[in-house]
Amino acid sequence: MRTADMKLFVRNLFRNKLYSGITVLGFAMALTFVVLLTVYIRQELSVDVFHAHKDRIVRLASEKGSGYSGPMAAMLKEQFPEVEDYCLFMTNKDGLAAVSPTEKIRYTYAYVSPSFFQMFSFPLVQGNPDEVLQGRHSMVISQALAHKLYGNESPVGKEIKIAGVTVPITGIMADMPENTHFPDFDAAVNIKGLTDYWGWPDGDVLESMGIATFSLYVLEKPGADLKAREQDILSSFQKNGSYYGEEDGPKKVVVEPLEQIYFSPYGGGNRKYNSKGLVGVLIAVGGVILMLAIINYINLSIAQGGMRAKEMSVKKLLGSSRKMLFMQYITESVIMCLLAFVIACGLSILAEPLFNQLMNTHIEVMPLFFSWMFLAVLAVIVFIGVISGLVPAWIVTRFNAIEVMKGAFRKKTKGVYSKVLISFQYVVAIALTICTIVLVKQTHFMEYYDMGFKQENIARFSYVLDAAKKETLRNEVLKLAGVRDVAFVQGDPLDGGNNYSFDYEGRHLSFQTFNVDTSFFRMLGLQVTPTGISNVEGREYMRWTMRNGQTERVVLREQSVWLNKEALRQLGLEGLPVEFKVGNHTTSVRGIVNDFHIRDLSQKLEPVMIAPLQGPETPWTMLVQLQGDHQFATFDEIKKVYNQLSEGTPFEATFMDDAIRQWYSRTKRVSGMIGYLCGLAVLLSAMGILAMATYFIQQRIKEIGIRRVNGATIGEVLEMLMNSFIKWIVIAFVIACPLGYYAMNRWLMSFAYRTTIDWWVFALAGILALCIAGIMICWQSWKAANTNPVEVLKSE
Repeated sequence: MRTADMKLFVRNLFRNKLYSGITVLGFAMALTFVVLLTVYIRQELSVDVFHAHKDRIVRLASEKGSGYSGPMAAMLKEQFPEVEDYCLFMTNKDGLAAVSPTEKIRYTYAYVSPSFFQMFSFPLVQGNPDEVLQGRHSMVISQALAHKLYGNESPVGKEIKIAGVTVPITGIMADMPENTHFPDFDAAVNIKGLTDYWGWPDGDVLESMGIATFSLYVLEKPGADLKAREQDILSSFQKNGSYYGEEDGPKKVVVEPLEQIYFSPYGGGNRKYNSKGLVGVLIAVGGVILMLAIINYINLSIAQGGMRAKEMSVKKLLGSSRKMLFMQYITESVIMCLLAFVIACGLSILAEPLFNQLMNTHIEVMPLFFSWMFLAVLAVIVFIGVISGLVPAWIVTRFNAIEVMKGAFRKKTKGVYSKVLISFQYVVAIALTICTIVLVKQTHFMEYYDMGFKQENIARFSYVLDAAKKETLRNEVLKLAGVRDVAFVQGDPLDGGNNYSFDYEGRHLSFQTFNVDTSFFRMLGLQVTPTGISNVEGREYMRWTMRNGQTERVVLREQSVWLNKEALRQLGLEGLPVEFKVGNHTTSVRGIVNDFHIRDLSQKLEPVMIAPLQGPETPWTMLVQLQGDHQFATFDEIKKVYNQLSEGTPFEATFMDDAIRQWYSRTKRVSGMIGYLCGLAVLLSAMGILAMATYFIQQRIKEIGIRRVNGATIGEVLEMLMNSFIKWIVIAFVIACPLGYYAMNRWLMSFAYRTTIDWWVFALAGILALCIAGIMICWQSWKAANTNPVEVLKSE
């Protein structure tokens, strides 16, 4: 661009401050989201790419999300020559380490095969990957845990106890990075010692086919393709005594490359994950927002077209070619985009904490500016600038210079291009408004839905004491003035309890089981209809109870149970049955409990069987019902009492209603993000219509003056100006409603229990759009209608 053209461009920017400000600000806001989204997507797509063997590592999964056992892993290596090595993996959040004689901390550790640091490229600060986990009892701890426990002292050679077993620290690993599907854990423990940590009496845990709770990773030999052998692996598992051979076992083995695990739809709790669909939606919405900003620029450029067309025509008459004028328009557009990008970089740094909070992630924008990605983003910005300038450049430069000087440009354009583009903006804004309203409505529906049990004023504490101390703890807690009741449970609506699967009359059923004391029913307000029989004790049996990673063996007697109504329906029983038979074994039924939810509302009601918690059993959780006006103070008092009895052993504590709200945190994050994008779309649309209203009113200012001189009222002038815009917004509303309905109806289908999309959702979205547009138009129209006609017409 020539110096004279640049000066003219800068002069035009300052002469048309409203247009220039809206253009730059609109682009800047859209590009802010693009920058944040670029950093986020880059992080999501770079998960696990740092491993040296990433192209040879796969994970085995099934459509049921089941785990694998030690014998299954060994069988795989023995029968399939493609397998070079394998690694089993499982996390445990109940690690406990002493910081001092009076203070202990919780940490998460992972049971891993000795090959873990050889297969995966997690850096070791101290230790050799080939040697650190060779001992049966050996562990590698993270830098963060090492600092908490030992300060600046080297921990290598020191010891930590796991379930009473002394384990030497053989190495230090760097803290787990963000860009991996592995969950955050503070220590890696050799899985070969698992039998000792669990106190397992029946042989080696890793030789038990029935203990299939591990994630299984495989290192393929170079050039091997284990995915092509999925059917062969399935057949092998089915024939060798694993759960794959059971009637209701998985019917599919999935071999997943390492880089696909993070987005995998197949379950497994030993990983972090994200939805590829969510990333796709964010990319699509980001593209739409960027398109709105481009449309704003096109509209504003066309709005200034009359003045710019004369400028271009003068240059044509002075010898400039259409190509030169075209390039000038494109260059100006690119400069505007680059200016907006500079502002967007600053805004993205300021918006980083909010984005992290909404997306439950941890991105950093600054590193982007010092990587090759910055050049890629810059190239995209230039491309956007070129695209933005094409339409106005084509429109303005295509007219004959002589005709433009006579005023033909204004007659031929008539603002149709701009009004169509504004309609598109409002289609997006109204559709996003509909989506936001439905998202908020569904979130509200879930949070206030009757789950079938009381959740208010109930505190939930993880149980960390011996079973023998539970009555002491109950009595001490009940002494507090703000406590109404205490219940000890193995399983509650928040954790779902245990799973009990069995065959019944030719059908395979799966029930969730709770073991509770009788305070449980009273505290949660569960309605129980007695069957008329008292508790019937059955045969003795041995049970292994897991607490803090250690197995306890207790002798119990079978008890009568309570069933919820869903369990009754699945058993095909009616009325008040006193028993049901599974095979040759009869279970007596003490009562029927009204249905209650133990999962979020995306899932249907589940059958629940509840049995009494027996004396020798260790509870998982203590539930405390609070009363009075000082519940937070009482909550703190309970923690003090608990701390005294637990001797510094940390425990988890929360309010039940807060924990249930966490079930829907992901939905709330999505609705929050869509809400912000909706606000941005509405703001961009409002800015666009403000600029266009200003332009069109200026075009008709003399007409308005003549009408006012001839007796038209301010109201009539306002009506005339409003009508020319409102019809386009009505058209946008008609198009947006079915789009919004289709999108949200598809989304709501993923919930077993969902809100309705009522007529008022669309009405509210339309009214909001009309109000915002009306305010913008009325403001400019009022100013024009109140302008003195003499001032407008004195030059005529």
